[in-house]
Amino acid sequence: MNIEYFQEGLDCLMYCGQKLSPEQKVLLENSLIILQNENRFTGIYFWGRINGVKNDYYIAFGYIKDCLKDRKYFYSLDAFQWLMLPFISGPKIFQAAILCPDPFYGDPSLLITVKLDPTFEVDTNQVISASLPELVRIKEEDRLAAIVFIITEECGICPRGALYKLTDGRIVPNQMFRGLNDLQCEDFSYYQIFRLPRNDLTLNLSKRSDYNYPIDFLDSVDCVVPMSKAFSLNLQRNERLVVIKSCIWLGMTFFHKINSHKYGFLYIGDGKKNYDLLFML
Repeated sequence: MNIEYFQEGLDCLMYCGQKLSPEQKVLLENSLIILQNENRFTGIYFWGRINGVKNDYYIAFGYIKDCLKDRKYFYSLDAFQWLMLPFISGPKIFQAAILCPDPFYGDPSLLITVKLDPTFEVDTNQVISASLPELVRIKEEDRLAAIVFIITEECGICPRGALYKLTDGRIVPNQMFRGLNDLQCEDFSYYQIFRLPRNDLTLNLSKRSDYNYPIDFLDSVDCVVPMSKAFSLNLQRNERLVVIKSCIWLGMTFFHKINSHKYGFLYIGDGKKNYDLLFML
């Protein structure tokens, strides 16, 4: 959620129960402005909060040149002092972060032991050999960084046209974006995943008859598995507001004010993936 309309964005998300106390709002807004000035970010965003047993983690990110490739994530335990999240590249850390059954405790230096899934060697539909589950020890700080990255990659949303790809390859907020209209706001094809595209560019462009290369390079939310079931859309016509909730990561909520450039997403939850979604359909 952009800090420029932080208060208004939180008011929009109150319709679905996502809210912060007045003291937290003031403290977060002021501390994020200081964080932006100290790091000379072009834009600063409040990502959300992951609830812990002892302390909660407040998450924010900012960028300087490219709003997708250049993002730097920060976390805070008191909503005032911010520390940079480490960059995670090891696949075992991501796997351990997803499989960890314990809730977040609120101590970044806490070491957690996680049992990974066993690996199998398969040949012509027959299991040749299997290895025992591996035990991996990770810091809660690394687990937090992995979970934040995964949630953003899977269900961070922006409206079509909100991001613009320049000729030099940089991706920046579209200054000419004026919001979706009343006909577009209920169509999932007008919402995109807020990350670098994974699908082939020709595939994304071929889905639209009115394609525009600088804005249609991102993957749309209707390609997220399970198809057409990963998100739920609610339209508040009286408030001219669209609210989209993720069914995979419960607590991730997106809002967009119709015919306005204001949009954003916010996660408030325990950092656990909803593996029961297919049984709930």
